[in-house]
Amino acid sequence: MFKFKKIIKISQTKKNDSILILSAVLLLILSGLLVFLFSPGQYLSLSSAPKIIGGASLTIDFGNGEKRAFEGGIIKNETLIDVLNQAARAGDFSYKLNEESDLASIGGLVGGGKKSWHWYLNEKKINRQPGEITVKPNDRILIKYESR
Repeated sequence: MFKFKKIIKISQTKKNDSILILSAVLLLILSGLLVFLFSPGQYLSLSSAPKIIGGASLTIDFGNGEKRAFEGGIIKNETLIDVLNQAARAGDFSYKLNEESDLASIGGLVGGGKKSWHWYLNEKKINRQPGEITVKPNDRILIKYESR
């Protein structure tokens, strides 16, 4: 009977040792994963957030006396369309582009007939596609619904 108890005790000890080793391995894996995810320069790190390089303003002139104005930070290589996207989210309005990537409508006001949407950058009319033009700090953007 003495030997039987000793065998049970050894068996339980091996089982406890196995659980301890398995727990240590899992803890090591979890620690390594956390170090990888939160180390400097990784995707989940705060250091990878885009850096604001300055501010710009956007005014939308609906041509009937109504205007909406927006100001905000810009990041490197941000385009006029990117700025319009930010304003649309902040101002809770929608817009549509046509096949040529020109502005077709803002907030349901559709260009057509004698009037259409025109872009201005620092008071100069833009003749290029707005997605090709990079915004710089202190730029003043105007989108105006006016005669062609």
